[in-house]
Amino acid sequence: MKPTWTPPGPGSWVCERSHGSPGFTPLYRRIVSEHTAPTYRQVFADYGGAVDTLDMQFVNGACYRRLVPLVGAAKDTGKVPPKPVLWLATRLHPEFRRREKQARSTMQNRSFLDDIRAWNQRERGQWRAENLALQAIDPASLDDAALAQHLGHLDQHLVKGWRRHHQLHGSDLGPIGDLLAHAKQWGLDLTAVMGLLRGASPATVDAARHGTKMAEALRAGGVDPEAVSSVEEIRSVPAAGAALDDYLDEFGWRLISNYDFEGLTLNEVPAAVFAIIRRAAVANASEPTNDGAHHTRVAEIRSQVSDPALFEELLDSARQAYGVRDDNGPLTWEWPAGLTRRAYLEAGSRLGANGRLLDASHVFELDIPELAALLAGAASPTADELADRASHRDWEATLEAPDLLGPTPAEPDLSPLPPGIRRTMGLILTAVTMLDPDPAQADTVLSGLGIGTKPYTGRAQVADDANRAIQDMKPGDVLVAPWTAPSYNAVLSIAGGVVVQEGGLLCHAAVMARELDIPAVVGCTGAMSEIHTGDLVEIDPVAGVVRIVSPA
Repeated sequence: MKPTWTPPGPGSWVCERSHGSPGFTPLYRRIVSEHTAPTYRQVFADYGGAVDTLDMQFVNGACYRRLVPLVGAAKDTGKVPPKPVLWLATRLHPEFRRREKQARSTMQNRSFLDDIRAWNQRERGQWRAENLALQAIDPASLDDAALAQHLGHLDQHLVKGWRRHHQLHGSDLGPIGDLLAHAKQWGLDLTAVMGLLRGASPATVDAARHGTKMAEALRAGGVDPEAVSSVEEIRSVPAAGAALDDYLDEFGWRLISNYDFEGLTLNEVPAAVFAIIRRAAVANASEPTNDGAHHTRVAEIRSQVSDPALFEELLDSARQAYGVRDDNGPLTWEWPAGLTRRAYLEAGSRLGANGRLLDASHVFELDIPELAALLAGAASPTADELADRASHRDWEATLEAPDLLGPTPAEPDLSPLPPGIRRTMGLILTAVTMLDPDPAQADTVLSGLGIGTKPYTGRAQVADDANRAIQDMKPGDVLVAPWTAPSYNAVLSIAGGVVVQEGGLLCHAAVMARELDIPAVVGCTGAMSEIHTGDLVEIDPVAGVVRIVSPA
C-alpha cells in the first residue's frame, strides 16, 4: 500500500537517520517517543536555550525530530517572527528573561564541567556496576514469572539510561558546539579545530586495546594471533583466555550493529572478536598524541582568533567533554539494550516452543508489558497478529522516508537575541546541524566531508545488512554504512577506513576516524547505492571523495 507521510505535529520535522533505519521495534519507539522530549526540555532549560525541547516521533517506522519553540509551539509554522518582534519578546517575556539569566550563569561558571566530572568520578562506575548486576542474572535460569519481572527491571534501566545519555549531551555536545560556533565566527577551518580534540576520547579505542592484549598473550603462548579463528584457539593459552573473558565480561552483551534490540551483541558475533585480534596483531598502533605537535597546532589556530583567551577556554571545555559522549553511550544504552535483547531471545525461544509465536524472532514485535503478559499466559496478541506486525515492519523498512515533513524551517537569525541566549542557541544549532551531512554536498555523488590526511584503498564491506556485514568484516576492509554509532566501535577498530552516507563533523563515524587515525568520508552522497561489497575503493579524505577503483 502507498504510505501517507503526515507530520506527527505542528512545525518542521527532519528525518533522523543517524540512529538507525526505518522499521524500529515497538520497545525502541516507545522509549524514544515518550522520553526524548522531557529530557531535552530540562537540558535546554539548564543551558538557557530559546527552545522548549527536541522531540522525536515516528511516521511509518521512520524517526523524525523537531526543535520545539519556547513560545507558540502549538501554532508553529516554521517561520521566525520579524526581528523587531523577536528582539522585544526576548527581553520582555518572563521565560526569555529567565533563560537569559540562566544562559549567562551556565557559560560563566561552566557548570557543565561539574556534570562531566561527576560522570568520570562517580557515575561511570555506578552504571558499570548496575549493568554487571543485571548481567549476572541469567534469563534462562528464571521461570516465566521471574523472567517477566526481570524484563520489567530492564525496562526501568533502559528508560533511565536513555534519559541520562541525552541529559549528558548538554555536557558533552554542548561545549563542542560552543567551540565550533565561535570557530565559525572567527572564520576557522572547522575540521582543523575538531582535529585538536584527537586523543581526548579514550573509550573510543577500548576494543583495539583489548585486541592488543589478547594478541600479545597468544603470541607469547605460541599461537599465531594473525591466524586465530576459534574461541578454542584463544583459550588454549590461559593468559589469552583470561583476557578474552575480561573483554567479554565488559563488552560481550553490548549491541554492536544497531541501537535497536534486533541488533547483534558481541557474544553473538565471535568472528568480530577474531578480527579484532588479527587486526591488533598486524596493525601499527595509532600514533599517540604528540604534545609538541599538538601545542604547535593549537598555537597556529589561536593566532587566527580575535580572543585567544576565550579560544583556550572553549578548547579546554571541549576536550574535557569530548570523551564523555562515546564513554557514556555504551554504558547507558548499548549494554542495557544488549541485556534486554538477551532476555527477549530467551522469552522468544519459550513462546516459540509452545506455539505462541510462529517464529521466535517475532518476540521483537512485543513491547515489554505485552511480552510480560504473554509469559503470564495472556491470550493476545496471537501468533498470527504478531506475524502481521512483523510483515508490517518489514514493509516499513522498504520505504523511502522524506527528508522533511511539514513546512521548510526558516534559517534562524540569532542577532536579535540577547547575548546569553544567542550564545546557547549558537551552540545548540551548531551541534544539531553538524550531526547531519552538509546539504551543499547533496548533489555530488560519492563526496562528503573528509576526515584524515592520508588516502586509503581497500575492499568495501557494505552494511546494508549491518549484522551480516559485521560478521563478514575482514581487518583492513572499508566499512560502508548508512551511519555508525558507539555500538559499532568494536568493528570500526578493525576497519582500514569508513564511509557513511549520513553524518557531519560531529557524527560518531567522524569521532571514530579521528581517534583511530583512519581515513573517512562522512555524509557521503550515494554511498549505499553506488558502492557494493567487494568493490575496491579509494578514500581520499583531503578531497572528501570516494573512488571506485575496481568493481566487485
